[in-house]
Amino acid sequence: MADTADVVVVGAGVIGGAVAYYLAREGAKVRILEQEAIGSGASAHATGSISLVGAEFVPGPSFEEALESYRMFPDLVSALEEETGMDLLFQRKPSLRLALDEEEERLIEDLRKWQMELRPTKWIDGDEVRRIEPRLSPNILKAAYEDESSQLDSYRLTLALGRAAEKRGAEMQLRKVTGLITEGGRVRGVETSGGEFHCDTVVLAAGAWCADFGRDLGYTIPVRPLKGERLLLKYEGDPLPVLISSPKRGHMISRLDGLLSVGSTGGRDYDDQSLFLGVEFDRVPTEVARLELLQRAVDVFPVVESAQLVQQLAGSRPLTPDRMPILGPVPGWEGVMLATGHATKGIHLAPITGRVIADYVLRGKTDVPVDMDAFLVSRFDASDSHDYREAGKNVDE
Repeated sequence: MADTADVVVVGAGVIGGAVAYYLAREGAKVRILEQEAIGSGASAHATGSISLVGAEFVPGPSFEEALESYRMFPDLVSALEEETGMDLLFQRKPSLRLALDEEEERLIEDLRKWQMELRPTKWIDGDEVRRIEPRLSPNILKAAYEDESSQLDSYRLTLALGRAAEKRGAEMQLRKVTGLITEGGRVRGVETSGGEFHCDTVVLAAGAWCADFGRDLGYTIPVRPLKGERLLLKYEGDPLPVLISSPKRGHMISRLDGLLSVGSTGGRDYDDQSLFLGVEFDRVPTEVARLELLQRAVDVFPVVESAQLVQQLAGSRPLTPDRMPILGPVPGWEGVMLATGHATKGIHLAPITGRVIADYVLRGKTDVPVDMDAFLVSRFDASDSHDYREAGKNVDE
């Protein structure tokens, strides 16, 4: 006889964990199914940056969703640390968006034109940048200064969401989901390598793997894996007093565990032949990326040349053609929800995703102050001919 639950969540990354946590908080009987391990996909190699001043969000619902999720983080972190006893290494600091050349200056100013209303920043010159942090490059022309940004350990967050969900009654099993059980226009459960699970609702939160379930639904789920790599360095000097990013050189963040995070690569760093080779390729760190990231770090923070490489991380991020996540039901189907396509912002958008999907599942609607219709999969046509290359090359973080 098949096991049963109110909701089956497919995927135990940060998105699946957040969905399970918010559902379990409201008393739903939740089963989380994961083919490998908690956080084994994009969540394991994510920067953990929770920032609003980059190019990952666009005007309208995209930025409004990001802002709402940013506001949710302090309370969520506090609750998870209390419930699990884990330290998520959450930090809130000012941030600098650096311009080392005129192109970066233009890219930052283009964003500030519309971001200023909701997230004010101020231009400071290179001398002021170096008063904040004297070790930064003399080549920095200007920077957008933001009073506060945030960062945490993405893997610890993912573990904490899973653990807190379990403490509230959710069950987790390591089983590969091989297909959906359907009846008419309704999804009744999932088939796995260890048997069937029946439920009222299936939430597909498996990142780049969500596209595989389109075959059971007869519907193209427009998400593709995008490779990303970053480095963790051991630098013996004092930590940076600000969180740093730049349009062309990525991020540089002193984590609370003493490591310096540098990265990351995106679609712009791969030629068309290697941009979408698939998740197995994406997990393989490359020497090209290592050298590129080290050079970017030295460009921004020259003293890092003496740092020791501790770890190089690589993996797939789930990318949609417009770089916005897909949240909500699949047209023509009952009993199935999508929660995927967060690209490089799965950590940042996890709280609002968890809440919104829980609202959809339990109440059929959500009252978050954002137009969530903008994130429905129905915004795309039903073809499988979407252009992911331009979206991949515009990934910022």
